[in-house]
Amino acid sequence: MKPDVKEHKDKITKESYFTYHHKSGADLIFSQNGYSTSAAIYTCKYGGSDVSFLYGGKRYDTPRGIAHFLEHKLFETEDGGDAFDLFSDIGADANAFTSHRETSFTFTSSNDGFYKALRILLGFVHTPHFTKESVEKERGIIAEELRMYDDSPDNRCYYELMKCLYKFNNVRYDVGGTADSIKEITPQLLYFCHNVFYDPSNMALIVSGGVDIKKVIEIMDEMIPQKKHIKTDVIRSGEPKRVNIKISDIKMEVSSPLFGFGIKDTDTEDRERMRKKSVALSILSNLLFGESSAFYCEAYENGLLSGDVDAGYYFSGDHAYLSVFGESKKPYTVRKRIKGIIEKTIAEGVDKKEFERCKRVFYANFVYSLQNSQSAAYSLLSFYHSNDDMSKYPTLLSGIGADFAVECLKEIYGDDRIGFSVVGPVSQ
Repeated sequence: MKPDVKEHKDKITKESYFTYHHKSGADLIFSQNGYSTSAAIYTCKYGGSDVSFLYGGKRYDTPRGIAHFLEHKLFETEDGGDAFDLFSDIGADANAFTSHRETSFTFTSSNDGFYKALRILLGFVHTPHFTKESVEKERGIIAEELRMYDDSPDNRCYYELMKCLYKFNNVRYDVGGTADSIKEITPQLLYFCHNVFYDPSNMALIVSGGVDIKKVIEIMDEMIPQKKHIKTDVIRSGEPKRVNIKISDIKMEVSSPLFGFGIKDTDTEDRERMRKKSVALSILSNLLFGESSAFYCEAYENGLLSGDVDAGYYFSGDHAYLSVFGESKKPYTVRKRIKGIIEKTIAEGVDKKEFERCKRVFYANFVYSLQNSQSAAYSLLSFYHSNDDMSKYPTLLSGIGADFAVECLKEIYGDDRIGFSVVGPVSQ
């Protein structure tokens, strides 16, 4: 192993992973295991919210949806073929996704086929091929995809909540853009944004499996281009502490209303505290509103809730929020109930034994995420984009107490920080 490969070892689980800064500027994050399959994720810090940026000191404003458009188009090979077919030919399963802050390309394969698949991955990501005809064809495909998401009640409920919480932050918009914005995307613009953001210094390769790190580095040497780095800064808009609007209530073809309850958190500058707060509020929101909570059991038994509830605290870059999503025939009654539980928790605290039980569930889920190559790679991806060290998570988790979690909840709570979205039936 090369001397500049750094080991990160968890003191509690004794699990470890390695990091290596490649000469191209890309980071390698490597987890060795004994599984028969391996996974790789090549990720770029460029997502649907990154539409305005400074490049070489000059400001550029680009159409919404261009990062997602690039994700689609990069799979096209020089001869007009599809990189998915190349993966399939060697028995690898490939995928890609774009979020607000990142674009990632991934595959899983047998250990024997891993190195061929890795060459395919690093090859097509760094060798774009865009023509006017192919871009026009893709525009139609993406427009149809956007219509499909716009017709999704769950998707609409989420973005309506984001529009409630945020006045300026681009997380309030769909990462895919709009039917109008994607009309502005050209081959020249795709090449330009690829050149700006698909700089190896803005990327990381995450590998998990029973493969050799030396061989991975050799393939990186071979496939990742060397290029002159030009400083790029994404422009972020500041946010007021209060929400943009308190309630959004829209109608769609649903049988029962969907709701999204959110608390906006703008105090995200202290990154060390955010590490602790994110864990604390994730545990607490699950304890208060998760599917094993007293709130859920009582509301479900009384017919106030139907189906699953998704509760959590989410932090990414420049925005954070606590949310509860679910389905209810009386969404405003649920809103009142959620506020009441939060206010009671702030006033009285929570059962410390229950909090510790919930902590153990989080720890068990973390350990379980390392039980196969693909889920381990996704865990490493999450920690990478949070600028965090996964090996320190168990120690961090063990040090979080119930009182600290309640203190964090008190800090973010306020009537002017609450947004609520409802997607109700057209007939109502």
